[in-house]
Amino acid sequence: MSRPDRPMTTRSAVLAAALAAVSALAGCGADAEQAPPTDLRPSPTGPPAEQLAEFTGLTPPDSAEGLEVAFATTDDGRLRMEGSFATDRAGAEAFCAADGIGAYPDPEGPDEEDREAFGTAEETVDGSTSCRGAALDSSQVQRDVLVLYPAEDQASVHVLAYEYE
Repeated sequence: MSRPDRPMTTRSAVLAAALAAVSALAGCGADAEQAPPTDLRPSPTGPPAEQLAEFTGLTPPDSAEGLEVAFATTDDGRLRMEGSFATDRAGAEAFCAADGIGAYPDPEGPDEEDREAFGTAEETVDGSTSCRGAALDSSQVQRDVLVLYPAEDQASVHVLAYEYE
């Protein structure tokens, strides 16, 4: 039985110190996880063609129509871009012929996983082409492109680009 007028034992002191240390570490970890990253790259601004070019290093063809881009930040603070546009087959081929990009035709067309990743359910009459590669500048941006062919000389181009370390 302990007495209130009796000094704390060594064992009690060690337990109290350990409990305080664990509490302090738990608090620091929680604050560190919730703190937003301080070195976020700002999203590009301007018309969609300029945003796409600035972030990916890719220039949409002059024949591009309906160009849309959207930016988001991943859970770990990296910038991610989704974009799409319509063009003709020659425009899509030129887009995928940029430096640092490899083009991979697929006569079967994309599988469900690719369709989901690019957010498209669009049909294709002539297979698809996947294009991918990293930007050659120092921005460290991976570029993935899916080209679908909804009609004979039409191409629907879908772009995913994201920063990597």
